[in-house]
Amino acid sequence: MTRLVAFGDSFIFGNDLHDWDDLTPSQSTWPALLAKHLNLDYVCAAEPGSSNSSITRQVLSFKFQPNDFVTLNWTWINRWDFFNGTDWETVRPSGCESSIFARYYYKFFQSEEWDKFESLKNMQLIHGFLDQKGIKYISTCIDELTLNTRWHSPTYIRTLIDLVSPKITFFEQRGFYHWSREKKFKISNLMHPLEEAHRAAFEYIKDSNVV
Repeated sequence: MTRLVAFGDSFIFGNDLHDWDDLTPSQSTWPALLAKHLNLDYVCAAEPGSSNSSITRQVLSFKFQPNDFVTLNWTWINRWDFFNGTDWETVRPSGCESSIFARYYYKFFQSEEWDKFESLKNMQLIHGFLDQKGIKYISTCIDELTLNTRWHSPTYIRTLIDLVSPKITFFEQRGFYHWSREKKFKISNLMHPLEEAHRAAFEYIKDSNVV
């Protein structure tokens, strides 16, 4: 391995950490700390605000090198992408007030079952893609609803969960955000776990035998 390449959203870009700005990803996130621990060059391909669909496009568009090691951080499943004729746009519940597309989507179309189906398909696609290329990876998931079978989980959803779940690393059965809250780590006003949480997540991953 020569590089660790991290894909995800603002949690992996490092929003609100001390060494972050809008153009520069933080070197204090748990993937960055893992890269340093493994003596690998760190490449942050994460983009703040990403959906699971856009994370999928990040991976499929990336020019991998032999022996790259990948971390994936799948995001909240209720983010949705559409192509506007020129480029892709992501809508999020937090943008409903300012976006007519978001208002209509969350009022008329969004559902947990759709969210699970789309996210799980993307996750299964990328896991298979990386497996086929022989690229080692750690796949984590912020949103615990993704693999929850209590509600909105007919047979086709459960089939996908059975395929995806063995590939996912949780933090003591929780997503990074909820785990950080339970551990009472500091979290920014924009819901980003801060340095202490990332350091603890790095230690957890380092000691979990998934590397």
